[in-house]
Amino acid sequence: MRIRNAFLDGLRRVNRNKRMWLVLFGIQLVFALILVLPLRSQLNKMIGHSLVGQEVLQGTGANVFFEFMAHHSQTVSMEMKLLSIVGLVYLVTSIFLNGGILGVFTRKEEGFSASLFFGNAGRYFGRFCRLFLFSVPFILVAFLMNNGFSTLFGRISGDSEPLKVIFWALRTLILLFLIFFINMVFGYAKIRTVLEERRDMIKTGLRSWGFILQNLGKTLGLYYLVASAGVIFFVLYTGVGKFIGVSTGLGILLLFLWQQLYALGRIWVRLLFFSSQVTLYRSLTELSTLI
Repeated sequence: MRIRNAFLDGLRRVNRNKRMWLVLFGIQLVFALILVLPLRSQLNKMIGHSLVGQEVLQGTGANVFFEFMAHHSQTVSMEMKLLSIVGLVYLVTSIFLNGGILGVFTRKEEGFSASLFFGNAGRYFGRFCRLFLFSVPFILVAFLMNNGFSTLFGRISGDSEPLKVIFWALRTLILLFLIFFINMVFGYAKIRTVLEERRDMIKTGLRSWGFILQNLGKTLGLYYLVASAGVIFFVLYTGVGKFIGVSTGLGILLLFLWQQLYALGRIWVRLLFFSSQVTLYRSLTELSTLI
């Protein structure tokens, strides 16, 4: 199957399951509110209604946020502990939801139902947790390689500032590629788990590496085709967000609504990854038995 056909079939499946969008959107909205509220009072003390505050609200003042965290670490220590707990819960929840998403996309009946979604989320949760743990060493290797490149490029660049910038960009691109590649491999491992009812997660993960390497062009092509849609959403979000003033109540409301539309777009991209990859995996393995 061509990459384009897998993409279009995945798009059709995503658009036929809009209720799943709403479920995932509601869950991420709850987590977003929990993450924002603990630091709200502290951020208000720092940024108030200044231009810097507007940049943070618009998503363009990340440096200011990190500077705040560095200089007010004691003040927000309790909040950071809470954020760490919430972040861990969010990670576990995402693993849980992946089972529900794939449970919908791998069935012959493509309609979404809460029982189907949450039933499969629970069914594959344990296996997906083991897959995640198996992926951690690969991620650590990627960061170790990044450190190795940092040392190598540092020796080559010496005191040359232009070379340092170039090598930093190159090292960052390599790290991102490795992380995305690992994410893609274990995405197909999840698909393999659901479609073929695999239970040995180490073997499933290793075989997914083999599947990717045997179909490197198509799997990478589809992955970055879908990822390009995510990049387009991000560019639109940041571009339009800069023109929305937050000095008035109406401006804040408009920015909030725009942020929620962007959140829906990210959910759409996440679902498109799974749906299109399911189609591609089926076609490449000639799998005809649907769960």
